[in-house]
Amino acid sequence: MQIKKGPYGYYAVEKLEDPDRLCTYAEEVIAGNKSDFYLTPCTEYMGPNVMCYYEFSDYLQITDPGFSVFSPGRKNAPHKKEIHNLSLRRKSAGDLFYTFVKMLDNLISPSCIVLDPDMVFTDPDGIAIKLCCLPVKIRPEELTLSSLGATRLEILLNCDFFKNIITDDERNALVYSVKENNEDLFLKTAETISGTDRRTDNKKSEITAERMSGSGFLQTLTRTEKDLIISALSSLLSLVSLIGKLYLPCFLFALLSTVILVMSLLNQRKQETHKKAEESLEQSRKRSTILFSENPGMNSKRELEPDDTAEVNFRKFPSITTGLLTLISDRKGIKNKYSLYLDETTIGSDCFLSDIVLDESGIAPLHAVIRQKNGSFYIEPAKGTGRTYIESSPVENGKNYEIKSGQKITVGDIEFRFTTK
Repeated sequence: MQIKKGPYGYYAVEKLEDPDRLCTYAEEVIAGNKSDFYLTPCTEYMGPNVMCYYEFSDYLQITDPGFSVFSPGRKNAPHKKEIHNLSLRRKSAGDLFYTFVKMLDNLISPSCIVLDPDMVFTDPDGIAIKLCCLPVKIRPEELTLSSLGATRLEILLNCDFFKNIITDDERNALVYSVKENNEDLFLKTAETISGTDRRTDNKKSEITAERMSGSGFLQTLTRTEKDLIISALSSLLSLVSLIGKLYLPCFLFALLSTVILVMSLLNQRKQETHKKAEESLEQSRKRSTILFSENPGMNSKRELEPDDTAEVNFRKFPSITTGLLTLISDRKGIKNKYSLYLDETTIGSDCFLSDIVLDESGIAPLHAVIRQKNGSFYIEPAKGTGRTYIESSPVENGKNYEIKSGQKITVGDIEFRFTTK
């Protein structure tokens, strides 16, 4: 990877000599990452090659001689601001290490992360941490923590940027867990560094609940059901108090009943949201074939393993319907292909509102939404000034239309061919 200066800033550049190595799915996942630790990749075809650009104009290399926030060689005592910055940097480092494992949930191999200290960037205060992650196709067996590379990680952790915030024991634990592919130890160490605990001890919760429960019947009730029972009892006591002309207790029991009922409804809504999030995560795991669907071993069996094991494992991945928008005629600044792998994919000119950004005249900030349901795809033009067509027929804004494989979809004046695979 190289550092280059362009007309609008500084870039880290990686050249891919084989265009087939580029993975559109990985590119879109990295670009849309919520962890904010990875620079957005920008790919450009240069003849037979593909160039990956990562802009870091507002950041410094952690190895830059001009960068110093309480360096190890400092003789004087650090200022309070520097100590505070080191504390924030330690938390950022722990959160970053945590994402190394969590990227596996998005089917991105840690082997794609560039750990060269010269390619790790930070802000002038040394708090933010930015890395490059290459959007390339991977082999199924690389979806492991060990693919991060213990040697690569050790080199990174031994640079001055991390020395003041990570102890030797923590450094050794991280390297050892990568070498042994021990995700639990790696996550536990990352949480210790960041000072947070993201995982819930289910076993401890179960023991506590068992001790707190008064009977076997109560153990079978959900929290919502218990809240409703308490609310009903409070209402009954309120009614009894009213009959006995005890107005203050009546008011208090009625208020308690109302509060419990409202909290129960809010808790139930929260549980439903959490359940939908888990279902979405499970569905994303099943989408693993997106990475390998064009890949009987990246068009070459010998790129996997000498034996047949890798190819057999690849064929075990489940089949799933995904969509693809292919640009019919070349347009400057617009990619040739866009994968539709989400349940809902938005199209528009606003990068904050849209998954597929088309910065062209005639494209509304939120132009249209493509939804996937039970293997079928539907397009709904957003209410606004933008026009959308299926084949040559204009479609009405705000209404759902099913789209079939092979149909031409026109957004503004940009034409795509929609296909499924």
